[in-house]
Amino acid sequence: MNISDLAATDWDAVVVGTGLGGATLGLVLARHGKRVLFVEKGRDLGLEKAAIRGHVVEADPLFGGSHEDQREALRRGGRRVDEVEIGGLPVRPELGNGTGGSSALHGGVLERFFPGDFAAWPITYRDLVPWYARAEELYGVKGERDPLRVEAGAPLAAPIPAGAATEALRAALTERGLHPYRLPLACRAVPDCSACQGFLCARACKNDADRMALRPALALGASLATGCEAVSLEASPSRVTGVACVMDGRSATLRAGVVVLAAGALATPALLLASRPGGWDRGLANGSGLVGRNLMRHGIDLWALPGAPRLGHPGDAKALGFNDLYETPRGKLGTVQSFGTLPALEAVLAHRSPVLRLLAPFARALWPVLSAVPILATILEDLPQTSNRLEFAEGRPRITYRPSPDDERRRAIFREELRPRLAGLRPVLVSGRDAPKALGHVCGTCRFGEDPATSVLDPWNRAHGLDNLYVVDGSFFPTSAGINPALTIAANALRVGEHLAERM
Repeated sequence: MNISDLAATDWDAVVVGTGLGGATLGLVLARHGKRVLFVEKGRDLGLEKAAIRGHVVEADPLFGGSHEDQREALRRGGRRVDEVEIGGLPVRPELGNGTGGSSALHGGVLERFFPGDFAAWPITYRDLVPWYARAEELYGVKGERDPLRVEAGAPLAAPIPAGAATEALRAALTERGLHPYRLPLACRAVPDCSACQGFLCARACKNDADRMALRPALALGASLATGCEAVSLEASPSRVTGVACVMDGRSATLRAGVVVLAAGALATPALLLASRPGGWDRGLANGSGLVGRNLMRHGIDLWALPGAPRLGHPGDAKALGFNDLYETPRGKLGTVQSFGTLPALEAVLAHRSPVLRLLAPFARALWPVLSAVPILATILEDLPQTSNRLEFAEGRPRITYRPSPDDERRRAIFREELRPRLAGLRPVLVSGRDAPKALGHVCGTCRFGEDPATSVLDPWNRAHGLDNLYVVDGSFFPTSAGINPALTIAANALRVGEHLAERM
């Protein structure tokens, strides 16, 4: 359908974004017989024959060409092309752009939050339990339950195969008093599956939002418009009346009874701030002044373990996790999990650091050895601060972000507590600070809550003051927890989708 045909149709729901939030909620509505239109700025990666799969974009020959070639490579690889300003510099965040959103790129870990993570939320862990179970089933999650969880849920399907190195590392961690378990992965158990991280899967085994939610929704009659960018929302003081879009160089306004934003925790607040219809001078849904504020991102450290057995099977790279340091007498920290395989050397050299260029000849010789060393990632909960935000400066999105002193203190504690627990495995901290563009797990920019003065959305993810506007990507998080957010986004989308279907 062209944009004129889309604009001539009265939709029950227009869903902006096809990641875990948007595709999952759209599937629920399609199952209830609603006329759903998915609006996706990126490409249809399920049909893109020239999609870059099986390796990171920076390792593709196309990326070595002109500036426009690099942009085209990013589009084919399902990566964001647009830049934001961070620290006064233009930065292109490593986020998804295309069907499936960032779920098409992530490592596939879909894990529940802990009950204590909901202390500042308007819903509880128990409220989300049935939706967690349904999301795990929908996305085919395989793995083991964390032995430290009191409320673990039913057993998961058997984890994808791994090699002897995983069992040896599990034994070593257990000997040190830790409680490792196989990570819950949204992945099909195909031969040599390596849980592709940072790039599109070439083996048709990653259970991302495109495969597991968007395609089933389309099969039920939903429609998809790719290459279609939502640029603003039209609204009366109490209701969204249209979604202004640009597609193939043409502009039009789409109409629907309900509008759902799920473009990600950067693009969703940017769209709201860019929309200033009458009565919303600070941006749509921004009566609290909190749209774009409370931006959170996880602090991630990488630890190489040269004293551990070398990775010998693709399934070894993304295999284990443990939560012994999630909640400690010294404060709440976060999870520890297998990071996955190192990126291709070309991707590392693409950062164009003078030091890396100098070391490139040596790195090429050492990379096969280094890439077999197990790496653990620690994920530290980032606490909300209103000063951390996305806003517009001279028409361009700008991010202001600085870790709080408490964040820095807890990160230091995390390192202090982890190092002795890995004694004998010769742990080496191989990351310094988080790269500005590494904004995976970004969340919190449209937080939900009971009070319109202190939140953007109500407990059902409806924008305060607007009858028909919902937000279901990671923007709604009031706190970030210390675990991958993907399963919580999907579970909440199921919860909100069923509630919305009853109201429509």
